[in-house]
Amino acid sequence: MSFWRGCLKKRKEHPLQPPAAVDEKRLSGAEANLLKTYFKGLSYVLSNETDKAVAEFVKVASVDTTTAEIYLALGQLFRNSGEMERAIRVHRDILLRPNLPEEIRRQTFFEIGLDYKKAGLLDRALRTFEEILAREPRNQAARRELSSLYISLREWEKALELYRSFPDTQAETNIIAHLTTEVAKAAEAAGNHKKALKFFRQALEIDEKCIDTWLHYGDFHLREGKLKEALAAWDKAFTLNPDFVALVIQRFLKLPVEKREKTESEFFTRHLAEYGGNRKFNLAYLAYLIREGRLEEAGERLRQVMAEKSGDAEVFSLVRDLLEKIRESAGENSPLYHSLVRDFFSTQLRFEKPYLCRRCGYQLDKMAWRCPRCTSWDTIFIR
Repeated sequence: MSFWRGCLKKRKEHPLQPPAAVDEKRLSGAEANLLKTYFKGLSYVLSNETDKAVAEFVKVASVDTTTAEIYLALGQLFRNSGEMERAIRVHRDILLRPNLPEEIRRQTFFEIGLDYKKAGLLDRALRTFEEILAREPRNQAARRELSSLYISLREWEKALELYRSFPDTQAETNIIAHLTTEVAKAAEAAGNHKKALKFFRQALEIDEKCIDTWLHYGDFHLREGKLKEALAAWDKAFTLNPDFVALVIQRFLKLPVEKREKTESEFFTRHLAEYGGNRKFNLAYLAYLIREGRLEEAGERLRQVMAEKSGDAEVFSLVRDLLEKIRESAGENSPLYHSLVRDFFSTQLRFEKPYLCRRCGYQLDKMAWRCPRCTSWDTIFIR
């Protein structure tokens, strides 16, 4: 074991201090300088100054070429700083070393998989993690990386199989339900309706509160010509979280005109008393009133909404649609038209995207069940 490997093994106890077993007074000048450089690099890592950390570790690695751990850290730093070619090259060079400890070989192979993934070489990353799992079926880190790649590549059944094998499956039933729903949607798209129905039902057995499943289960019933079942599924999705009312209403709009009008009227009549205080339900109801030509009632509700000064994108659209309807029916000189224009400019001061990830703050124009930035499931909500 080299001097530096001994230092690294003792790093865990005091990350910013030299190991207790190392007496700097007994070291040569070169060794003492290397030790200081090494810990200086570590301090930069902990303070998130990647470029400076890379520079310090390059100094250490250029002198002590025998220590694979130093190169592992260097490769990770290259990857974190976006220098993917250098990261891959460093990690590949480690694997070429003779008599490399098996633990280091396994870790290096895993790091190469991460390099490929961050570089966008998803096929290579996929093969790397598949090979790791073939050798180490219990490697949970590789399993999670592989399942994430399957999701990115829309390999839903493979991702589902991996998630079902996780030891903490019970803690991730929501993700498994989403993946099961994706398998059902893919089966339906391929014309296998029997399989689609099976997986939709499985998803609901796994997580009865999965809004994603209820919405698409309703879509499935509608395409099967079962409007009553479709409406029941969509209604269930709404009651699970009224903030997602727009995802239900947009499905009504795909119905034939006569069925759409009846369905919308019954939906708002049934839920207005209980959910009329919900902002998103209120906005959906406003849109309905405008479509129905109930302009005075819509105008009064819209003024109340604008008074909240939310900057909601939906408010902009509703104001536009209502003004157009008023102009068509009463003209621009009507009192309602002028009062809405005045209230609009005095209250709507900002514009924000309607969907937000509660974990990373990412804003989206459209609903997603998995955040595109941090890849977390069920963290998107409507402002």
